[in-house]
Amino acid sequence: MTARLQRLTPAHWTATAGLAAVLMAAAGIAFDFKDRDIRLQVRSETRSLAALTHDPLHAVSLDKVRKTGVVPPVFAARITTDLDALDLEAKKQAFLKIALPLVARENARIRAERRIAAGPAGDVPDALWEKYNVKPGDMTTLRRRVDVIPASMVLAQAALESGWGTSRFARDANNLFGIRTYNPDTPGLEPEKADGFKVVKYADLGDGMRHYMLNLNTHPAYLDFRRARKQMREQGRDPDARHLATRLTQYSEIPKTYGNLIRQIIDAERLEDFDGVRLIDDG
Repeated sequence: MTARLQRLTPAHWTATAGLAAVLMAAAGIAFDFKDRDIRLQVRSETRSLAALTHDPLHAVSLDKVRKTGVVPPVFAARITTDLDALDLEAKKQAFLKIALPLVARENARIRAERRIAAGPAGDVPDALWEKYNVKPGDMTTLRRRVDVIPASMVLAQAALESGWGTSRFARDANNLFGIRTYNPDTPGLEPEKADGFKVVKYADLGDGMRHYMLNLNTHPAYLDFRRARKQMREQGRDPDARHLATRLTQYSEIPKTYGNLIRQIIDAERLEDFDGVRLIDDG
């Protein structure tokens, strides 16, 4: 029978090393200061390595995601890297590594909700009707609203609206999509020459991603977007980002060209490769 090896975490290594030190001391064996410095250095390097596994810039390989269709569940709370200091290509790659796991996580949540919405109305919890602002029992509207948004479109919009993660609102408000509010009680940052509105400030990037997707799935301005997506479903097709991008005319102050800008980014960066991407542990 083949023995199974247990992968030790940094905490396990630290505990094991500490126990070994106690036993050796009891046996009259002592470390000198040089040994202590080496141990401290190894411990520091181990902790640094563990930290890298929780950093999307190091944990996410875009090439691997393109090949496998899955992305590690590594979520940045905010943009801490100075993306402006990178050259354009490196900036784009870093931004996609930060944003892609967030997109996959939110679409995973929506897929779970969509499975519930596929059942009878009586099995839909009150919280889901309330979240999607649908009158209980209206399954047609609920099913049209509870659906994923293609990753390529989300990434292209985030890149365009945030300048690949370099805008003040991306860095200081965790807002990748330029979402505004006219509610004076909502936390936000005021742009220059703002006409009574603020750009919403979110607790973290995940909160901003969640609100953006819910906004597209519920706001009356994007009914045409949702109808087009539903029609694709009825035809047995997955949502087509390039086509759906043309239904976002209400999102921007440049409605005639906005959809084309999104499509250009999708094509130039080969973002459709990421459509359907899932978290590694999403089954």
